[in-house]
Amino acid sequence: MKIYRSIAILLPQLIIFLYVGAKFDLLFGFNRTSTGLDTLLLLLVLAPAITLIWFIIEIVLSIRLTKRRNTATLFLMPGLALLFFLESLGIDIFIVLQFKM
Repeated sequence: MKIYRSIAILLPQLIIFLYVGAKFDLLFGFNRTSTGLDTLLLLLVLAPAITLIWFIIEIVLSIRLTKRRNTATLFLMPGLALLFFLESLGIDIFIVLQFKM
């Protein structure tokens, strides 16, 4: 689960890195190739999907832990997952609005 969490956390930051690197031409022309566009489109679809799955998994784990211990529900990890899900959605919406059709 720790590896999945780290992947879900790194994907939105990778999109930001790719966007900023392409904007300031720091990727040595990678952004002008079809592979660069394919990578960006893949990340735009993959990041929200993975963070949404992480959010759902954290909710299920939190509920199971609460039932086992009979304590109050923990919202730390589901809250963190929700934060990264909203971040990835926000980044995606911003980049999609920047596309020039």
